[in-house]
Amino acid sequence: MINTKTILIVAVLLLILAASSVFQIQETETAIKLQLGKVQRADYEPGLHLKFPFVEQVLKFDKRVQTLDSASELYLTNEKKNVVVDSFVKWRISDPQRFYTSAGGSPLRANDRLSVVVQKRLKDEIGKRTLQQVVSGERGAIMDTLQTTARDQATDLGIEIIDVRIKRVDLP
Repeated sequence: MINTKTILIVAVLLLILAASSVFQIQETETAIKLQLGKVQRADYEPGLHLKFPFVEQVLKFDKRVQTLDSASELYLTNEKKNVVVDSFVKWRISDPQRFYTSAGGSPLRANDRLSVVVQKRLKDEIGKRTLQQVVSGERGAIMDTLQTTARDQATDLGIEIIDVRIKRVDLP
């Protein structure tokens, strides 16, 4: 005879198995499904989805706009004058599979890589211009050029650059 303890244990195990087979994607998320470490699928719409428990793993990423607020940096104009520039970048994940493989799915790692790209481009653009041009004359052109050049490299990270802005330009 089957006793109630056995039935209860089987019911609990089936409930655990069913719960680990279902996952939910919110509207503010994007996700990839890994099977034994390999990406199987990366095009999930919001809602409930199924997976094989213990074999497949789902990683979720925030697809809302992220902000990279860089620390103020010292740059040199073409007149050999130092300026302190404070900037920020707005970005979001556009390709979750590429984001996972290039940045390990970490927004902090993506921020670090993006920061290097933007700082190098900013150094190049400010180095081409005089102090007057950097402070007022061509600030918009600098931001447009930064956005265009950073956008190309950001695609390799699986992210989309929405905006690049210079908050402040000061003399040290």
